[in-house]
Amino acid sequence: MSQVEPPVARGVATPTRHVGRAQPTPAETAMFQLPDVTAAIFVDRSGRRARHLRRVAYTLVAVVLALLSAFWLLQGLDVLGALS
Repeated sequence: MSQVEPPVARGVATPTRHVGRAQPTPAETAMFQLPDVTAAIFVDRSGRRARHLRRVAYTLVAVVLALLSAFWLLQGLDVLGALS
Protein backbone atom coordinates (compact mmCIF):
# COMPACT_ATOMS: atom_id res chain seq x y z
CA MET A 1 0.00 0.00 0.00
CA SER A 2 1.14 3.47 -0.76
CA GLN A 3 1.07 6.21 1.81
CA VAL A 4 -1.49 8.94 1.13
CA GLU A 5 -0.48 12.53 1.94
CA PRO A 6 -3.05 14.69 3.70
CA PRO A 7 -4.80 17.25 1.51
CA VAL A 8 -3.40 20.78 1.59
CA ALA A 9 -5.43 23.95 0.95
CA ARG A 10 -4.86 25.54 -2.42
CA GLY A 11 -2.47 28.50 -2.46
CA VAL A 12 -0.80 27.47 0.80
CA ALA A 13 2.78 26.26 0.78
CA THR A 14 3.42 22.89 2.31
CA PRO A 15 5.96 22.79 5.12
CA THR A 16 9.20 21.05 4.30
CA ARG A 17 10.99 18.51 6.42
CA HIS A 18 14.36 19.60 7.73
CA VAL A 19 16.96 16.92 7.98
CA GLY A 20 20.27 17.51 9.71
CA ARG A 21 21.62 20.64 11.33
CA ALA A 22 20.39 24.16 10.71
CA GLN A 23 22.56 26.36 8.55
CA PRO A 24 24.25 29.38 10.21
CA THR A 25 22.51 32.70 9.69
CA PRO A 26 24.27 35.02 7.22
CA ALA A 27 25.66 38.25 8.72
CA GLU A 28 23.37 40.39 6.55
CA THR A 29 20.25 38.91 8.15
CA ALA A 30 21.60 38.24 11.65
CA MET A 31 19.98 39.95 14.60
CA PHE A 32 21.90 42.90 15.99
CA GLN A 33 23.62 42.57 19.34
CA LEU A 34 22.19 44.40 22.31
CA PRO A 35 24.33 47.30 23.53
CA ASP A 36 26.32 47.04 26.73
CA VAL A 37 24.20 48.64 29.46
CA THR A 38 27.26 49.38 31.59
CA ALA A 39 29.04 51.39 28.88
CA ALA A 40 29.01 55.18 29.03
CA ILE A 41 26.44 56.75 26.75
CA PHE A 42 28.15 60.09 26.27
CA VAL A 43 31.64 61.01 27.40
CA ASP A 44 32.97 64.55 26.91
CA ARG A 45 36.57 64.44 28.00
CA SER A 46 37.27 68.00 26.84
CA GLY A 47 34.61 69.52 29.13
CA ARG A 48 33.31 71.75 26.34
CA ARG A 49 29.71 70.62 26.76
CA ALA A 50 29.81 71.15 30.52
CA ARG A 51 31.23 74.67 30.11
CA HIS A 52 28.54 75.54 27.59
CA LEU A 53 25.74 74.20 29.81
CA ARG A 54 27.18 76.03 32.82
CA ARG A 55 27.19 79.33 30.90
CA VAL A 56 23.61 78.79 29.76
CA ALA A 57 22.53 77.99 33.32
CA TYR A 58 24.27 81.07 34.72
CA THR A 59 22.64 83.25 32.06
CA LEU A 60 19.19 81.85 32.85
CA VAL A 61 19.70 82.38 36.58
CA ALA A 62 20.86 85.97 35.98
CA VAL A 63 17.79 86.72 33.82
CA VAL A 64 15.42 85.24 36.40
CA LEU A 65 17.10 87.20 39.21
CA ALA A 66 16.89 90.42 37.18
CA LEU A 67 13.18 89.85 36.52
CA LEU A 68 12.50 89.07 40.18
CA SER A 69 14.46 92.15 41.27
CA ALA A 70 12.51 94.34 38.84
CA PHE A 71 9.22 92.89 40.05
CA TRP A 72 10.23 93.43 43.69
CA LEU A 73 11.35 97.01 42.96
CA LEU A 74 8.11 97.84 41.13
CA GLN A 75 6.05 96.40 43.98
CA GLY A 76 8.04 98.47 46.47
CA LEU A 77 7.53 101.64 44.44
CA ASP A 78 3.79 100.98 44.33
CA VAL A 79 3.71 100.58 48.12
CA LEU A 80 5.77 103.78 48.64
CA GLY A 81 3.52 105.69 46.23
CA ALA A 82 0.40 104.55 48.10
CA LEU A 83 1.84 105.66 51.45
CA SER A 84 2.60 109.22 50.35
